[in-house]
Amino acid sequence: MKQGPALALVALGAVAQADLIVVEAKQVGGFYADGTFSNDFALQNYFVGYGTTPGFPRTPERRSFFWFDLSDIEGTVVSASIKLKIAKPGGVVFGKGPGDPAVDEILDDPFEVFQLGALPFGGHFVTSPTLTTPEALGIFDAMASSVADPLVFMKDEAPPDFPVIALDGAGLAMVQGGLGAEIVLSGWMPSWTHDDRPEPTPPPEFLEASELIFGLSDVHKGYAKPELTLEVVPVPEPATWALLGLGALALRRRR
Repeated sequence: MKQGPALALVALGAVAQADLIVVEAKQVGGFYADGTFSNDFALQNYFVGYGTTPGFPRTPERRSFFWFDLSDIEGTVVSASIKLKIAKPGGVVFGKGPGDPAVDEILDDPFEVFQLGALPFGGHFVTSPTLTTPEALGIFDAMASSVADPLVFMKDEAPPDFPVIALDGAGLAMVQGGLGAEIVLSGWMPSWTHDDRPEPTPPPEFLEASELIFGLSDVHKGYAKPELTLEVVPVPEPATWALLGLGALALRRRR
């Protein structure tokens, strides 16, 4: 009878042992505010905000997606974080502050914000090449969610090469619901602001060419893919459940 508590503790210890699992993104891409999208497997660049090539019209706001396959994972998620690759140099382009470019000194914004979210859509839908414009706009709108504290980049600080973002309670619940299947995370830029001010002198280009946070995950160029790190308590083996039952029975008898 005195072995009952020991048996229970052994069983509970086996159940509480967590595994650390790292999953590379299956695919990344982006959607634009005008309903266009970039979800081709062969070109997996991602960025949030907007960018404008000199001599061309300004691009609409862009948001990103990160597709993770969790079909081989089961258990209880204790913690989760995503690690991103920020392209260098120029991986974070800060926006311009307010003012009239003809008379004022226009300074860069002091910070930019990256926000991690989650999508209620599956990866095969998000990466479909036949999405309609309403479907693409629905995906874009759904990207503006939150499953983590915002990641803030300061103008006077070099951005981390591999920033790590820990998911919050809502994020953990979303990951837990995706075990045995998949999840699609999103990234967007709450600090993004539309700026169509022209340069004060010719040529007639935008004062602010870009305002973005940019990374790369291109399958053909060897860039680091975003990684999802999970701390998971696995489902106990049948033998562990039996041991736990014996320990609980011994405890009842002892009492």
